[in-house]
Amino acid sequence: MVMKVLNQKLLEDSRFWKGKNVLLPKYDRTKLPVKAIAFSAGRMAYGHTGDILQDLLNQDPKTGLMVGVETYSPKYVTELATSDYLMTQLIFENEKGKVIPKIQGAISSLLYIDGNVNSLAWAKLMEYARDPEVQFATINAPEGVYGVIYDGGEFAEAVNPVLKQDMEEGTVKSDPAIWTAFARERFKAGLKFALVSCTNFSGNGHYTAATVKTVARAWEEKGFAPKGFVNYLSDPKQFSFPNCMIDRIAVSPDENTRRIMEELGVRSNLVVTEKVRYWAVEDVFPGGRPAFEKAEGVFMEANYEEVKKYEDMKLRILNMSHSVIAGLGVLLGYRGNYGIYKAMQDKEITDLINRIIDIVIRTIDRPKKLDPRDFAKAAIERLNNPNIPDDPMRIAFNGSAKMLPRFMDTFYAGQAKGVSPAELELALLPVAGFLRYTMGIDDQIQTYNLEDDPNKELLLACAAKAKIGDPSTAVAFSEIIGNKSIMGQDLYTLGETGATMQAMVGKMLAGPGAVRKTLHDYLNK
Repeated sequence: MVMKVLNQKLLEDSRFWKGKNVLLPKYDRTKLPVKAIAFSAGRMAYGHTGDILQDLLNQDPKTGLMVGVETYSPKYVTELATSDYLMTQLIFENEKGKVIPKIQGAISSLLYIDGNVNSLAWAKLMEYARDPEVQFATINAPEGVYGVIYDGGEFAEAVNPVLKQDMEEGTVKSDPAIWTAFARERFKAGLKFALVSCTNFSGNGHYTAATVKTVARAWEEKGFAPKGFVNYLSDPKQFSFPNCMIDRIAVSPDENTRRIMEELGVRSNLVVTEKVRYWAVEDVFPGGRPAFEKAEGVFMEANYEEVKKYEDMKLRILNMSHSVIAGLGVLLGYRGNYGIYKAMQDKEITDLINRIIDIVIRTIDRPKKLDPRDFAKAAIERLNNPNIPDDPMRIAFNGSAKMLPRFMDTFYAGQAKGVSPAELELALLPVAGFLRYTMGIDDQIQTYNLEDDPNKELLLACAAKAKIGDPSTAVAFSEIIGNKSIMGQDLYTLGETGATMQAMVGKMLAGPGAVRKTLHDYLNK
């Protein structure tokens, strides 16, 4: 079959799509206004928020389209331009081989912004900033793009050199400076707006607000922004930073997905997702918003306290499960595409995950609109999806930053609610597994490369002192076990907790097969 490049003309060719069972846009994307911006418009922009907007557009075209902003890859923008910014989403259900192709059209175009304020793309972005029809923007950038350290409060500490230069010189070479410049233009136009971080970490709205206001304060002080700009950003009736919990697995295509596209006879950019999606959003949109609540899996909540219940549930159930596999699973040989699925066929890994989930359900505050038991059941089904080519090493990225929200917070909550020490040891076991993971040697003495981590130098320094075959060298990890920023507390000051974790690591260092034996022994105590 001769494959055709996806574009607007092909989309409108009803004969081509006949009998293909592809979900197509039910609206005329060539005639609708833009009402939203997607900063960092990658896979999640198309496969999550763009997917939600498409469903709403199918119900009501007045929802409006979204324009994407890309700062990293001009090639990505060029490739999407060839397809008139359409993308194919392959939605995999849990049944082997069952896939729903969907043509995503909610993102009307992408602008490549490279820091040149004299470019036509920048001029167009500023036009959108002055457009009263544009209501909100999403940010889909990874946490590292923010370039700040944030520990709470109104402002953050800039650490990225490019961001610091933007703050000093009024330039827009970093993503946070671009977001702030958009907000500045909005302020000058006297318009309301919401900037919604869809970056996957807790309190993303607070983090984004502090980042933008830190740039804004520097610019206002140096004359790069009008007086009153920071006050405008601090008034949620004028400019808001809604917190949200975002959840959908979206991964890169593989050979299997390419075969599916060959059968469809279509060439295009791809986003591969699961069927399930969740979005819990703080309902603070001063410039207006679509009827998000009409879309499947969306929960609008009045304040962050309610959104945080969804965050905690997701972090301590789904993300916890992912990180069990990204540590202990990697050590047991589950790496590469479909590694998550393969690890879920390991009875001892799934037993550990389910027993930690049981602790979580007893210790978290229940969200208003989603039962944690239902979420947990769906999470196990999602992780067992044989169609998603997800690599556990993707989850291992920034692993040290994940120990507190995914494991230790459950441990501390369990202690506060009287869960037995024997049960709580199971919540510590994956953390000990992560420490053992930092050695880059699995349970069968096969080597692998560690993923990047904000504490990578510390992890490597500690791991270099540990030796497989010598359990006593687990003391090498004491600096991490006692690190408050990683563990939330110095675990050596918390009764026997530090010694327990060190002993777990020691057991995993006994020799080849020791990780498996340690997992087996703790599950069968």
